[in-house]
Amino acid sequence: MCSLNVGILGHVDCGKTTFTKRFAEIASTSAFDKHSDGGGRRNTLDLGFSSVMISGRRLALVDCPGHAALIRAVLAASTVFDMAILLIDARNGIQAQTAEHMLLCKIFCPEKVIVILNKVDLLEEKEVSLEKTKKSVRKSLKLMGILESSPILEMSLDDQHFCEEYMENLRKTIEMLIENFEPPRNTKDPLLIAVDHCFSIKGKGTVLTGTITQGTLKIGEEIEFANLKEVRKVKSIESWKTSRDKIETGERAAILVTNFEAARFSRAIVAVPGYLKPMKECLCDVEPIQFFRSSLSSRTKMHISIGYETVMAECQFLRKSGISNSGEDEFQQLDKMEMPCQVWLIFEKPVFVNSDFLMASRLDQNGKGCRFAFRGFVRKILEPNGKLIRFTRKHRTGFIDRLEQNSNSAICAGMFKGETNFSIFQNMQILIAENPGDFWDNRRRFWKIRKISGQFQRRV
Repeated sequence: MCSLNVGILGHVDCGKTTFTKRFAEIASTSAFDKHSDGGGRRNTLDLGFSSVMISGRRLALVDCPGHAALIRAVLAASTVFDMAILLIDARNGIQAQTAEHMLLCKIFCPEKVIVILNKVDLLEEKEVSLEKTKKSVRKSLKLMGILESSPILEMSLDDQHFCEEYMENLRKTIEMLIENFEPPRNTKDPLLIAVDHCFSIKGKGTVLTGTITQGTLKIGEEIEFANLKEVRKVKSIESWKTSRDKIETGERAAILVTNFEAARFSRAIVAVPGYLKPMKECLCDVEPIQFFRSSLSSRTKMHISIGYETVMAECQFLRKSGISNSGEDEFQQLDKMEMPCQVWLIFEKPVFVNSDFLMASRLDQNGKGCRFAFRGFVRKILEPNGKLIRFTRKHRTGFIDRLEQNSNSAICAGMFKGETNFSIFQNMQILIAENPGDFWDNRRRFWKIRKISGQFQRRV
């Protein structure tokens, strides 16, 4: 049975880290604010990784920060989730970051979510309030596309009200949820490691901690930091304080290398030498996030989370139109995102990833609704400065001045200039408004010319 990666999610100050400390057998403290000991709030500032054994399986608990400004870390971590535990403050219900975290659950583990209503001791009229909150949560689960019958547990984590029965109920729930659950694990393809932390140990070397997302790794093998164009040999491997000779897909690992400065490296993907190539542009199939309310125009710059990175990219929205004379795909250039469509992404800097999943966000849109705009998959990696075959559809509008006696001809105004080359418009369809009454003005009728052949195009 493979180990599982469990996201611990929820809005800021809902009790995620307190829960993880009580539930974990091997706990992480790397995510705590070290300056909070003077009496300030102890909020999680980065990803924290702990673990627990249930039914003979290792569960890696990924404690994710709940603050809106730290969503990049959550987007990176969510790509390895097999299941999730979502904490909700029973007094406040679903809040802004709760909703964003639920969207990630929908994408990565919609049928493997456990909801914990925390701080139930603070509720007035507890039974009535709890029942109302549970109904609201189930309604939201259904709306978000998460299994509506997902388990909902009650809990209070403060010292005065906590009891071990809470954790025992949770363990039993997890046992039922993971029974016969074997998420796909790709051990055949070349190694990929999602590295989340990097630090030095004096006299030994530099330790990389992360999750194996593809392939296997053995002591003595080489790994490449593609963005730095550097290769290092693995000196030792540990997993949850146990020395290992080999590590496989889905497992957490601490990997020791030498002659490498930890300060030069941040959260990223590491691979076997030569496997990762720089990607500056790509064509993607996309799906809009239904809760994103703003309109997206072509050439808009968005935060694109792909692999373990979040990078700014320009978005060009396209719609496949057919095959050009050269045999290549031809695309209509859209003014804005209109489904169905694809998106051409042009990154501000090359990204070194092998993941085809991506999320586009407006992370500077704090407090203004859902920040996730669309998600998608990389269909094709494009050569830098390469040109897709694109065109824009044009149209002209005008009004009928008068009809000729045979009723087959009309004199129109406002459609063309005197210097227009009329030959390019010959044999094109003319459309009259479906409801002419809406457009009557001094007995003039609205007409429209629209491209129906390959001639009326502007290459871009």
